[in-house]
Amino acid sequence: MNDGARADSSTAQSVSPVVPIPASAAARFSARLLDPDQWPVGDDGRPASPTLYVGDRIVVPGSSERSADSAVKLVQELVGDRARVVVVRSQTTGERNYRELGLDERIRAVAPTVLRLVPTSADPRPVDAAQWVLRARDAGIPAGLSHIMTVAGYLQGVGYLQGVGYLQGVGYLQGVGYLQGVGYLQGVGAEAAGASRAPVSWAAPDPADGVDNSDGPVVALLDTGIGEHTWFTHSTDRNPSLGGQPIGLRFAPADDTEQSGVTLDRVNGTLDPLAGHGTFVAGIVRQHCPTASLISAPVMYGDGTADETDLLAALTDLYVYHLLACGGHTDARPIDVLSLSMGYYAESPDAVVHGSALAAILKAFGDAGVSVVAAAGNDATTTPFFPAGLAAGGGGSVPLAAVGATDPGQALVSVYSNTGSWVTAYRAATNVVSTMPITFNAAARATLSTNGGSLPARASVDMDDYSAGFGIWSGTSFAAPALAGDIAAALGSNAGPDDDSRRHRLTAAVQSCLGDPS
Repeated sequence: MNDGARADSSTAQSVSPVVPIPASAAARFSARLLDPDQWPVGDDGRPASPTLYVGDRIVVPGSSERSADSAVKLVQELVGDRARVVVVRSQTTGERNYRELGLDERIRAVAPTVLRLVPTSADPRPVDAAQWVLRARDAGIPAGLSHIMTVAGYLQGVGYLQGVGYLQGVGYLQGVGYLQGVGYLQGVGAEAAGASRAPVSWAAPDPADGVDNSDGPVVALLDTGIGEHTWFTHSTDRNPSLGGQPIGLRFAPADDTEQSGVTLDRVNGTLDPLAGHGTFVAGIVRQHCPTASLISAPVMYGDGTADETDLLAALTDLYVYHLLACGGHTDARPIDVLSLSMGYYAESPDAVVHGSALAAILKAFGDAGVSVVAAAGNDATTTPFFPAGLAAGGGGSVPLAAVGATDPGQALVSVYSNTGSWVTAYRAATNVVSTMPITFNAAARATLSTNGGSLPARASVDMDDYSAGFGIWSGTSFAAPALAGDIAAALGSNAGPDDDSRRHRLTAAVQSCLGDPS
């Protein structure tokens, strides 16, 4: 290879991939693709990269010195009559009670204010949040985009091969590096990447049968939710709440990707690309730590996408949930480990680490003695995938862990897994077996089926019948819960309410599990 080829390869690795999203997500989020030429060079001197974001939303990070109302007022003054500012989310509910409990300052420091810009009659054109984020920053308001996050379940996520609206997603075929990137269709062999989602038979019992979970570690999962399965009839909270309000998204049964699994292609009745993802993740934690109790906060849709502001809202509520539990103000146990199997490529990694609402809330979890584990992503790149990229320096007192995927057997890094110095651990996540909702049996049928006559009836596998309760899948999505379960197992029991003790115990547990990532 000549020097020119090496330079081109290096340049390609420095450019963030653009992960395509299906039409369902593009419409849901009014998605836009950031033009790097319209964005300033980062503080680290690197030019901006393309990223997908919600077209009409601005995120103002929390501040112990600035109220949510003042942020709203400043942004409204900035946009004038060109848009109406609507508060989507701010940490105002229960503020008086939090002050009385001595928690107000800690919560306000991390609770973001999420604003929606609505066109007015003075300018009815669709609002582009990016231009107003830049203007807000120029005016001294630390605003940010609401990124569109994608799941890390390989070949079944975000429009890949089976997603509704494939070939119509924002940025698809025009995104930087896509279809030429390592590991995607023309790279290191997609056929060698590992199994896509498929049903399997498995006779193993529930690892938690007969196990006392009453003082076990608590693992919070932010994903698609947890569907019906015999493993999750105990020590599993599918509906966590704060002050009587649900934490995370809630869906009607017909719109819940963990119930029927069919929320996108209702005409043909095919399974959502990421149906069962949260249940699969939960099963991996259960296998690695049978004594763990699970908290499930849905933030992601069946097409494998999430609005960053939905994640921020759930994280903020879980943080308050944790603080209240530590203070003995509720009957709940504090959270020990937080597992995230989603992320995005930032327009400016430096800005994420040093100024984003996401970095602030995850650092707060670490400072409160909670281990955060995040999937490294599936694009065979060294470009940081956030929030996993925060492992390079944006974590709290308990180090945030970024997890890549390895293959069965020799534990070599899987060809699709992201890698780099920011990836702090690897776990088996290719061709792994875990739980799937037993309610899944969508429209696909066996390709061969016969009544058999005098012989027993026979058929090929019905690829969307998960009534047996188990499946096989691949992706760094499943490396994150594997490490989360390992950390919980190393912890052994709930770390208790004291911040100092929690930080010491969780840091020791994390360090014992990380080892040498190389």
